[in-house]
Amino acid sequence: MNIYCGTDIIEVKRVEKAILRTSGFKEKVFTKAEIEYAENKGELVKYGHYAGRFAAKEAVYKAISNVDNAVEFNQIEVLNNKANKNRPVVRIYKKEIEDMRLSGKLTIDISISHIKEYATAVAYVKMSE
Repeated sequence: MNIYCGTDIIEVKRVEKAILRTSGFKEKVFTKAEIEYAENKGELVKYGHYAGRFAAKEAVYKAISNVDNAVEFNQIEVLNNKANKNRPVVRIYKKEIEDMRLSGKLTIDISISHIKEYATAVAYVKMSE
């Protein structure tokens, strides 16, 4: 079994500026479901949620690049699992990786935290042979 780790921290304001100033940034980085999730959080906290998802994608990207270094940010989706106390879960929209995940050969665990100024995430990818 191989275990890979990725981590990231980002300023919430940096993500907010990118969303507000760069046309198409949101749609290039986040999935429709992630955008809906953040937009439903309200104006005061939505950018913290975007930043948390961005940090999570970066952490997953760093960890998963040991398995497949051609995964794009918009192929990584981070949602909350309502059946498991809203714990974040990751889905990869790349057939080879998603097939490994569904077959149990690959698991991805993630943790996200954010406060007013920063968001951070840690991802662990476990791959069995």
